[in-house]
Amino acid sequence: MNKRVKGAAVAPIVIGLACLAVGVVIGAGGMWYYMSTHQGGLGDAEDAGLPPEEAAVTEVIAPEMDVTEVPLTEPVTENLSYIKVAVSGSDYIYKGEAFTLEQILAIVRTNPGLPVRIADDGASLRAYDALIEALDETGAEYAESNS
Repeated sequence: MNKRVKGAAVAPIVIGLACLAVGVVIGAGGMWYYMSTHQGGLGDAEDAGLPPEEAAVTEVIAPEMDVTEVPLTEPVTENLSYIKVAVSGSDYIYKGEAFTLEQILAIVRTNPGLPVRIADDGASLRAYDALIEALDETGAEYAESNS
């Protein structure tokens, strides 16, 4: 007697599709693991292609003087740092403290190549002009700022 049971022909197809799905999942997992461990993708883009000794983080030592980076809204020049001096009344403010004109010039001389950024914070005309004249005499670069 040759009787066929309904659905018997479907079983090999279901088993084949299940094996295919498991294979796809295992293959995708293997590709992800390989790519993440060999810098081929899905890893850190910062370290890609660098030897391990060059990919290490290096320590940055900041200078003792108050050096501030130029905001991106201003034109980029060769000097990306400056010395900020605010003229408030007849005082010269640097790093939140009042200095004399001679002290400001000493700071400028100890940092050759750094331009001075002058901010008018309710400055007296005499103090502001004295700073600009002194910077011109020393040959220091400066820029006048609104802030």
